[in-house]
Amino acid sequence: MFEKRNVICIFSIIVILHASRLFSQPKDTIPQKVVRYCYVIKPKEWYQNQEKLWKQELSKNPRNEDAWYNYFFAARYGWTDVKGRTLTRETLMDSIYQEMGKAIPDSWVYHYIHYYNYATDFSRLEKAYEINPRIPDLYWEFIKEYALKRQDEKKRTFCKKLYESQDISTGIYNLNYNMLNSTSRNAILFTNGDTDTYPAWVLQDAKGVRTDVLILTMHGTFFNRDYLKSLLADRGIDLDVDQLSKSDVALYFEGLVNLLRVHYPDVPIHVALSVYAPYYESFKDKWHITGFALTYSEDPFDSDERNREIIENDLRLDYLNYDWYADLHVSEPFVRRLNVMYVEPFIKLAKYYHFRGNAESATKWKNKALTLAQKADHDDWIQKIKAMTW
Repeated sequence: MFEKRNVICIFSIIVILHASRLFSQPKDTIPQKVVRYCYVIKPKEWYQNQEKLWKQELSKNPRNEDAWYNYFFAARYGWTDVKGRTLTRETLMDSIYQEMGKAIPDSWVYHYIHYYNYATDFSRLEKAYEINPRIPDLYWEFIKEYALKRQDEKKRTFCKKLYESQDISTGIYNLNYNMLNSTSRNAILFTNGDTDTYPAWVLQDAKGVRTDVLILTMHGTFFNRDYLKSLLADRGIDLDVDQLSKSDVALYFEGLVNLLRVHYPDVPIHVALSVYAPYYESFKDKWHITGFALTYSEDPFDSDERNREIIENDLRLDYLNYDWYADLHVSEPFVRRLNVMYVEPFIKLAKYYHFRGNAESATKWKNKALTLAQKADHDDWIQKIKAMTW
């Protein structure tokens, strides 16, 4: 009896010791999921290490679809043009795709990577969806395709699918909700990319939020003039956009805004705070912070008061303190950095109250701005706010 117990105890100890070694492995030796850039951005070295780790996983099981997905994107995000490197990123991606085709030719991953890497064959995206219709990555691509093709009902269908997938965090939805609600009625809103466009489309198409706002993606309209003309035509706007710069986004944007102001002066124009500032640097004096967006105006107006009205009446801000489950989403560190965009509107509101003699409200909004800067470890803003003397 005791001998049997001793054998069991010894066996249990061996299992525990083996498990402890397994779970005590440093993270840099364990392959981790490679998340899309629109959610998580890590150092190049992290991706390069993951590329090696996922390649090792594939040596154990060449038919591991998850491993191929992570290996491909780790290699893509981690690639650097270092001295002595003979492969271009395109050549490296192509070689991985060719290897993948030999191992998992009938997988959704293989068809999706073909579409993603070469962007020439929409049928491969459709094939990936046919094989596995539950992958949110595919929904993003369908939304883009149907948006550019102006197949609005199909775009709406995939916006609903993306919403139902819960792939986008509540923090990012709140950012986009506040961006939309910082615009005037029937406005044009210029956005930057994934984080301030797709979630806004989803809110419009899946939840009916601010469907009066026309969203124009900066690069999407720059490279696709027919798409731009079609969107503007829906609003009764007819402009010769082909005359605008085709080589410089900033020149294109300034030219488009000028055309709108001359021919359609009653149409409100806004820019998302996330848009690359050099795109409007040449006429930045005409852009005014009003909530979570910039408003274009050539004429003087009380942007301080408008900023106050929007922040205090139209935005959802409780989530900045309490956003249930959002802290569990993979994008949470990224959202903390995005939330720094609230700092400037909040500081503007703090100054509004300070110069009106309301010290309590001024301190409140200054502290909110400081808290967001601290959560994001944004040293520049932290120092600026602490040094404020009004």
